[in-house]
Amino acid sequence: MNGRGRRAAIWIGAMAAIAAVTAAGSAAGLNPSTVGFAYLIAILLISVWGGLAVGTVASVVATLSYNFFFFPPLYTLTLADPANWFALAAFLVSSVTVSRLVVAARRQAETAEQRRKELETLYGLSIDLFAATNRVGALGEAAGRALQLLGARGGGLVLFDESPYRQRVVSWRGDKPEEIEDLIAGVGRHKEPLEFPSPLGRDVYLPLIVGGKPTGALVARGTEASMHALESASRLVALAVERQRFIEESAHMQALRESEALKTSLLRAISHDLTTPITTINIRMESLRRRAAGDDDLRETVGAIAEETERLRRRIDNLLSMARLEAGKAKPRPEPAPPADLFRAVRENLPLVFAARPVSVHVDDDCPDVNADPSLALEILVNLVENAHRVSPPGAPIELVARRHPLDGDKVRLEVLDRGPGLPAGVADAEGNVAPEMSDVGQRGLGLEIARSLAAANGGSIGLAPRKGGGTVARIDLPAALLPVGERV
Repeated sequence: MNGRGRRAAIWIGAMAAIAAVTAAGSAAGLNPSTVGFAYLIAILLISVWGGLAVGTVASVVATLSYNFFFFPPLYTLTLADPANWFALAAFLVSSVTVSRLVVAARRQAETAEQRRKELETLYGLSIDLFAATNRVGALGEAAGRALQLLGARGGGLVLFDESPYRQRVVSWRGDKPEEIEDLIAGVGRHKEPLEFPSPLGRDVYLPLIVGGKPTGALVARGTEASMHALESASRLVALAVERQRFIEESAHMQALRESEALKTSLLRAISHDLTTPITTINIRMESLRRRAAGDDDLRETVGAIAEETERLRRRIDNLLSMARLEAGKAKPRPEPAPPADLFRAVRENLPLVFAARPVSVHVDDDCPDVNADPSLALEILVNLVENAHRVSPPGAPIELVARRHPLDGDKVRLEVLDRGPGLPAGVADAEGNVAPEMSDVGQRGLGLEIARSLAAANGGSIGLAPRKGGGTVARIDLPAALLPVGERV
């Protein structure tokens, strides 16, 4: 039976109930008081069954029937005794009041039942969201069940990827017209819920906000749930989204920590396993060097082995230093270091390089000291000079230059210039600079990556640029050790 037929049946049944009470009272010869109570009981049942409108009309019809059939003169709508006017008026007021009270109590009961269901739904949603496993799709399934229990005929959960216009649908049920994306973006942009009437109820768009930032939207289409329940559900979902993001970030950080610990352990193991053989090689080379006193070819071979062995030892030490810095177990200790002293230390640490080719040094008169850890700054320069020596032709010069940074007066620029093969074509920017990660690291060597990490630890950076006339310029930009204002000349 459709809605119109049901309403007609209610009206017919209500009138039939009044007629039945009237007929029974007349046939049994009941007194007016008894019939009045029977009418009140009938009106009470009609109001519970049909609602306020049906109960009110039934009250009026019962009053007219009460007057017509039970108050003298009978079968007229007039009253002979004035006291009956008060009785009839009291009956009408009582019947209408009973109808309204019954309907109000019924509505309160329905509202209370709806609130109970909403609370059960929200409780179940909280359990689903916060006690469920972290498997893929659990969040969307929980949001979909919550919308279904709240009476929504469609809708779902949509999250934002950095912007309300970059939407990711986690779960959706029913149709999704194109205009819904614009509505969801508007909700995320203005952080306010939207509500529209629909043929099946209401369409409600609720923003998911955590810490003042919109993270997504919960859409309930064709729902009759209260706005309070929907907003509570959206807050629960927003907290669950934030919880899931926190769990993912924690897992990522834990993986990074484990990766760093593993890397440090591996580097320590490598250092331990390689240090002993290198020490043994150095001892054997000293013995070979004594034996090669009269053999030029053998002496040259031993020198080359010694040079490569020293470079290997330095690489191992650099890797360990880099691992300790990245793990936070060691921190740079910056102090003023004159560039000339750093270049002198490079010469002392690379005697074979300086003996094999000409190396010129130039420090501008106005160049300030470098404010960096001297040992780390030295390793940066040593690695870059070794790279330049390795890629440059025999006898080609290397230049070491120190000057104030041309664009930033709070930095010092150290340069290592070689005449090697240069950079691959097309990797430099408009100013001729190229980042280390853009260059051919395999060709340039591990030293460049080590130098980059050590420079970053000191608050600096490294860049490469093609050198006019052929070759490469390796630029190290480090903080300058500036004097206080009162001490400057």
